[in-house]
Amino acid sequence: MTTKNKIGTREKKLLEEATKALKNAYVLWGFPVGAVVLMEDGEIYGGCNVESWISGLGVCAERCAIHHAILHGKRKIKAVAVVADAKNKSGIKPCGACLQYISDFAESPGIKIVTAKVEDGKVLFETAEVNLLRELLPNPFKK
Repeated sequence: MTTKNKIGTREKKLLEEATKALKNAYVLWGFPVGAVVLMEDGEIYGGCNVESWISGLGVCAERCAIHHAILHGKRKIKAVAVVADAKNKSGIKPCGACLQYISDFAESPGIKIVTAKVEDGKVLFETAEVNLLRELLPNPFKK
């Protein structure tokens, strides 16, 4: 179901909220990333990547957003949006660890993960892509 550029109002709002989170990223060597999770009650929680000079101590934006939601007692994700600076030449997709973490809290494997690039604080909607969680992580670890 990967779709490029065909996003609705909800996805646009999520990308814009993720862009707000991106502004707070603490980047030492990588690139800034912002993310939001839409929970089953309609609330949106943001997060940004926070890096450390010690390998493994940083946290990705997606997991930061999930932690933010959990802090507020929310545990069922309906959708995820992730943005990164347009200067980052690679594609934007959650890493494997983040996909597993999203899977742990997703209301279903069919939730949407929307990604896009940001330039000068504005979402470049022409770069937007929508994937389903099950496409990006077809065989998640389950207990």
